[in-house]
Amino acid sequence: MAEALTSILNLSSLSLYKAKSNSISSLASQKERRNEVLTKQKEKREQLVSQLRFMTKDDEPVEDNKPHWPPRHHRKNISPLCPIEMMLAEWLFSAPDDISSWFAIPCPRGQRCLVVVQSNRTLVYGKFGNLMWTMYTHLPKQTILYCIYDKRSSTYHILDLIMWNGQDYSTQFECQCRFFMLVSLNDDSRLQPHFQILPRTRLDEKQDLIEAEDGYLFYHPLGCYEPGYSPLVCWLKPFMIEEILGIKLTYPVDKPVDYTTAQAYMFDEQSSRKEHEQQQQQTINEQEKRI
Repeated sequence: MAEALTSILNLSSLSLYKAKSNSISSLASQKERRNEVLTKQKEKREQLVSQLRFMTKDDEPVEDNKPHWPPRHHRKNISPLCPIEMMLAEWLFSAPDDISSWFAIPCPRGQRCLVVVQSNRTLVYGKFGNLMWTMYTHLPKQTILYCIYDKRSSTYHILDLIMWNGQDYSTQFECQCRFFMLVSLNDDSRLQPHFQILPRTRLDEKQDLIEAEDGYLFYHPLGCYEPGYSPLVCWLKPFMIEEILGIKLTYPVDKPVDYTTAQAYMFDEQSSRKEHEQQQQQTINEQEKRI
């Protein structure tokens, strides 16, 4: 079953980056959208299992139709656009009923990026799909890691595992599976010295949240990796934790001078972010025209 699943996974899903916006008004329906995404994921998974159950040898894809890495139209030249879109977090507008089962990741300050290993060259793409720089690493070929880059220490803090050594974890593997595989790489020498896996914990373990320099990402355990903004991945600043989740942090937290409520802060920040993303999207569109 596992081998058949791997053969069906289609790397063509790693399509050119197209930024998706997350409107402020959508925050009110976050719970409904979260349930809708989970339902669609379940339907896709059941459909895949059904296909595998009735698959015969004659139905297996021939060599010419097998997925290629990287996509054919990226082979000759390095594309200035990332071959896969980043999954971005929404503000956690209110605590979900099942929040105790979610994973919490304390995040340092830094730049969100996707580290893509093609052949013996490693490409680093920014939040909006732009190629930031190339480098050489010990990471295996056909690997994609979702990271936070801290230029102060030249460290890539790994948030999520999208692909590792040719195995695609981006579409058919739930968050809890991806995180299990990621944590199993903790002692892998190929990550040294510049890649570190960020700690993560389930909220139902009743542990104190590890101190976060910038904020916390919250991942739904059943969420698959989804391009663009996803209600299955949410974000809170440390000074919002007690107000939204009712969890009192054990370390001192400073609130902004003009802070009133978490939701008011979210709306203000989202308005500013939307304007910034529109400017970035315009830049990306101009780059696409020149390709």
